[in-house]
Amino acid sequence: MSEDLEFPKAPRGATSVKLSVGKYKKAIVSVKDRDTLRGVEGVLQYGKLKFGRLFHPMGDTYKWDGTKTTGIYNPMVNK
Repeated sequence: MSEDLEFPKAPRGATSVKLSVGKYKKAIVSVKDRDTLRGVEGVLQYGKLKFGRLFHPMGDTYKWDGTKTTGIYNPMVNK
């Protein structure tokens, strides 16, 4: 993983990372491949993939600015 990216610590058992951009766009990648999310702003969340396609979230949701997290995302406050 590149050294200029700062990700929050993954919860125990997390295998995937979901990046949501806007209302309908999302990307789900392996924790090992999360450096591919460089340069894309959105909302980041760790979780597990079940049956190869169902994402089950784990832990907190973070605002992602393309290189680091900028805090915990709260949809009620951050509309």
